[in-house]
Amino acid sequence: MAVERAINDVLEAFKSIKPGELIVVEYTPLIPLHLAVSLPIRIGRERKIQVVINDIFDQFHVLLSHLATMGVDTSWAKDVPVVKFGGSLSTGKVINRISILKATPVWHMEYEKALKEVPGLKLIVTLGLEKLIAIKSELPASTVCRMTVASSLGAEDRINVTFINRDMLTESTLEDIRELASRVFELGFENGKLTLRTLKSLRLEDYGRKLSIDASALLDYLAT
Repeated sequence: MAVERAINDVLEAFKSIKPGELIVVEYTPLIPLHLAVSLPIRIGRERKIQVVINDIFDQFHVLLSHLATMGVDTSWAKDVPVVKFGGSLSTGKVINRISILKATPVWHMEYEKALKEVPGLKLIVTLGLEKLIAIKSELPASTVCRMTVASSLGAEDRINVTFINRDMLTESTLEDIRELASRVFELGFENGKLTLRTLKSLRLEDYGRKLSIDASALLDYLAT
């Protein structure tokens, strides 16, 4: 099946990702993000890698609500460790709530402490970082990133995949984030297909590479 080939292409791309990487996926508001985010989570779970969610302002709840509305089973989420930054909902297995009113060094200490509760290699999926950057406008975007996601860089027990709504950020802020990342992808939606184009990679041969997967077929895959 075409979807199986596409999934295998994504799996092959995922295999090249190493612990210690920070992967940024840029998207726009009208893209079906819930499908795109579900794919690395599903791959991580199938490969027996512990998934951890950085949930900023309840974005994990939004994602799961969209999936459930489309008929996808989300019962697995209750066992996923979640670090909350702001927000009020308890989605998943919340292991720490970090108040954004505290100083950023305190965030960092509390965040690192929370991650130590999850042993082994972790696939950390970050949702809503652009909203945190917007709220903490008195701080440089690079500082917010370093206190939340950039600590995964070089860490042998972490892979961080951060989804960012680029329409909410200035170009200079995006450039700050891209500079920190080891890989940057542009998420698109064309003719019923999700597309993933490589903007930056540690592997020079990957630059400009574009993967695509039929969204309806992906939904069927996620529903199984």
